[in-house]
Amino acid sequence: MDKLKVANRIEKFLRKHGLDTDVRIYFNSICWDYDSSGIKTVIEDIKGSDYFEYANDETISMSFEGGLNGALNMHNGYGLFDKFSNLDFDGHYFEMGNSWNGSFFE
Repeated sequence: MDKLKVANRIEKFLRKHGLDTDVRIYFNSICWDYDSSGIKTVIEDIKGSDYFEYANDETISMSFEGGLNGALNMHNGYGLFDKFSNLDFDGHYFEMGNSWNGSFFE
């Protein structure tokens, strides 16, 4: 899995659909942190497993509140969930851990 490539696809999806708030994307021992205004900060030397049980440090893990949480929990139907699920994740699939986090697996 090209983690940077997949993280960029996820970021593009988030921005396109206005879901780039209150999200963290963990990969390669860094985290892209999008605050409640959508401002992105890069945090180094960090792993998702330090923050939630179901993180997969070998691929990409995410934690989310707000819009992405609603989309991935299908609070407003299946539209955005289906669009997210159909992104190219380099042969991996996304699996929810809790209602507020998930990770990618082979």
